[in-house]
Amino acid sequence: MKETISVSRTHEVLSLITGISFTNVPSWYGATRRDLKMDLIVPKIREGHRPLPVIIWICGGAYMVVDHSVWIPEMLRFARAGYVIASIEYRTSNEAQFPAALEDCQAAVRFLKEHAGDYAIDPEHIFVMGESAGGTMASLVGLTLPQDISGVVDFYGLSDLTGFTALAPGNPAVPDWTVKAFLGAAYTEEDARKASAVHLVTPEAPPFLILHGTEDALVPIAQSEALYEKLLANGVRADFLAVTGANHGDDLLYQNDVIDRILDFLNSCL
Repeated sequence: MKETISVSRTHEVLSLITGISFTNVPSWYGATRRDLKMDLIVPKIREGHRPLPVIIWICGGAYMVVDHSVWIPEMLRFARAGYVIASIEYRTSNEAQFPAALEDCQAAVRFLKEHAGDYAIDPEHIFVMGESAGGTMASLVGLTLPQDISGVVDFYGLSDLTGFTALAPGNPAVPDWTVKAFLGAAYTEEDARKASAVHLVTPEAPPFLILHGTEDALVPIAQSEALYEKLLANGVRADFLAVTGANHGDDLLYQNDVIDRILDFLNSCL
């Protein structure tokens, strides 16, 4: 059967650009160096394109593992809604202790600002969003670079690593050595404070949207509640979505109903 059809242009065609080097860091016990990579979802045709807000997505993995490409399919909703997506990698705890991971995420912000014109990015509208350890990093980026960040979306990240309050009591899924590997075996409470978003909040912080499952058996929901309350106490806009029945990393947290609420938050910050 042969047909001639008329088609309406209902959406913009996107491109996935993989393996973009955004910074160079020490590697192999400091003897060598390696590039850190990001993947971008951008408009296919960028010449003359209006600048778009960008979401920096930060993958989780207990500070020990990271795959900057694994969440790309779930980022398409945001890309279709008019956001450039930059999914980044960072050094994990087996490579370098904190603040290395934060420095890597901050380097991604600087790279995107410097190369905004190449990727149809509006450098005045940069958002950071991450899950689990990536949620921790997104919050820390927003609080340490408030002048550069338009908003933060934190999926069930640890917000307080002091006094081992980050650990769910008696839960072997979050062993003590996870935090010790991230901060260093001999870390001090001051070291932990520097890696704890709840202790870095100031009135200058950007708006926050925090998401957490009510049945999270890995990161206590109290971690997100504490960050939410601290933001409010400092006069910072903060929204908190507790998702009924959701466990840590649960698919319920990535359904369209939730994504719609995230997009409402992001759009309100533009």
